[in-house]
Amino acid sequence: MVSLFLKLGLIWGFPTSMDTMVVDVGPSADWVKINVRKTKDCFEVYALVPWLLREEVHVQSDLAGRLVISGESEQLDNPWGVTPFKKVITLPSRIDPHQTSSVVTLHGQLFVRVPYEQLDS
Repeated sequence: MVSLFLKLGLIWGFPTSMDTMVVDVGPSADWVKINVRKTKDCFEVYALVPWLLREEVHVQSDLAGRLVISGESEQLDNPWGVTPFKKVITLPSRIDPHQTSSVVTLHGQLFVRVPYEQLDS
């Protein structure tokens, strides 16, 4: 999975040198594509979750720097082969779960903005 993450970073043009790990909990969901980009004040997580509606995708985060993206189609016998999934993204620093925001577009694109803890130098 890490090599897939690195390949996606190269394809989308985002830096992939962060200590970020994406793992599946339960069955593998290779059809869900995830990439993480660090900006000056937050992590930006981009995910492709095709064929899922907004209400079928869930995002959770915690102070330790974990972001959980999960989803399940309400139509269990869907013709696209969409299976339930849960991805855990471990970010390289503490984050603020109360400031985490996410949006799923009509085209199955998920964007999550995750502010991280700023250390004073």
